[in-house]
Amino acid sequence: MTILTLTPGTVSLADLERVFREQSAVRLDLSCRPAIEKAHSRIAAAAAGEAAVYGVNTGFGKLASVKIAAEDTATLQRN
Repeated sequence: MTILTLTPGTVSLADLERVFREQSAVRLDLSCRPAIEKAHSRIAAAAAGEAAVYGVNTGFGKLASVKIAAEDTATLQRN
């Protein structure tokens, strides 16, 4: 089985269609790591912070105004 390496800015619609239709295996290019780590830090800070951030530390839809306790945000994200 061929593994498609997803590199930011180079993935074509044909590549994505192949992944979808053939359920091809994929991996992220290592160049993605810094951006993923930066995003992780921002989301972790938002989840632990006091400000409500939709879908990070609040419910969804009609529950968007319900703030989730910091100790429960991991469960929220998993669910």
